Amino acid sequence: MSLKTISNQYPKVRLAIGSHSKNYYTALNGWRALGYEPPCLLVSYAYYHSGFGKKRDGYEYADWSLDSGAFTAFNAGKPIDLDEYIEFCHKQIAEDRFLEEVFALDVIGDWEASARNTEKMWKAGIKAIPVFHPGEPWEALIEMAQSYPKIAFGCGSFRGKQRAQWVEQVFARVWPKRIHGLAIGDETTIMNFPFHSCDASTWIFRAQGFGSWHLYGNIPLRGTNNLASQVEYYLKLQQRARVKWKKQMELINSLPA
Repeated sequence: MSLKTISNQYPKVRLAIGSHSKNYYTALNGWRALGYEPPCLLVSYAYYHSGFGKKRDGYEYADWSLDSGAFTAFNAGKPIDLDEYIEFCHKQIAEDRFLEEVFALDVIGDWEASARNTEKMWKAGIKAIPVFHPGEPWEALIEMAQSYPKIAFGCGSFRGKQRAQWVEQVFARVWPKRIHGLAIGDETTIMNFPFHSCDASTWIFRAQGFGSWHLYGNIPLRGTNNLASQVEYYLKLQQRARVKWKKQMELINSLPA
């Protein structure tokens, strides 16, 4: 029997998967036996071949989304070839029914190039989710929302009150809309705004790197590798968000896909 399922419940709080260690196996597996839906994942194209692609059969997960890895590639000075990314997407869509969504290849600092990439991916048959970034014109966001069934946005370096105001401004311009929050995994934002999905990008780094464990109130517990507590925290957060935003999810899921 497959260790995987396909989740049709929203919102989804995805766990971002990058480079791998043995601790991932213990943390991601066994949740169905405990009464939870297995975690939903976000996998970066930048790390796929060195990580998830090699060990995916060992994971228990509900489904996964493919991120272009544009930000990682940008920081590494290694741009991603769009045609190669499209070819990879076609292969994964054809072979893996648990791949639910694909994000467009955005060009950091050039929203017009990002828009062209999204358009090319759709013409190639890839229903890519376009990404909006702070600093880009609001008109680009509105056009994006009018043109595609689901959009995504990140918060850049915004924190605290500034972050909340930014998210509020985005929702005010496009709601009702299926929206993914990139690197938005904090409880406050998830419980204050009806995201269709979002991803926790630092769930493993905060725990192993800084000793910050959500389930224990962020108290420092350095030296432990029990990532299962982090996964449990996000699974419970996801359950709470689904209860709170049930009506809003019914509304946006009734919109054209």
